[in-house]
Amino acid sequence: MVLAAVVAAVGGVIVAVLDKFRKENSQDHQVVLGMLKMVHKSQQRTEEKVDGVGERLNQHLQFHAEKEGAAGAKRSDKAGSRKTKGIPN
Repeated sequence: MVLAAVVAAVGGVIVAVLDKFRKENSQDHQVVLGMLKMVHKSQQRTEEKVDGVGERLNQHLQFHAEKEGAAGAKRSDKAGSRKTKGIPN
């Protein structure tokens, strides 16, 4: 009977300690979950900003391509007129 009481007492202490760790673990998980939510929101904002910059960059490059295309057409017109006048390029 004494052995049964000792086993029950030791078992009770072990269960109490494990229960305490389980509660702490659950609280830690809640803290980490909150941090992950903040990181996720921050990542979404960053992605939106990058997408906006990418769009503006594409528009800028297109502007330069159109500008260069118009300038190239003007140059080719001038080059053609030089050839007819006998002026080398």
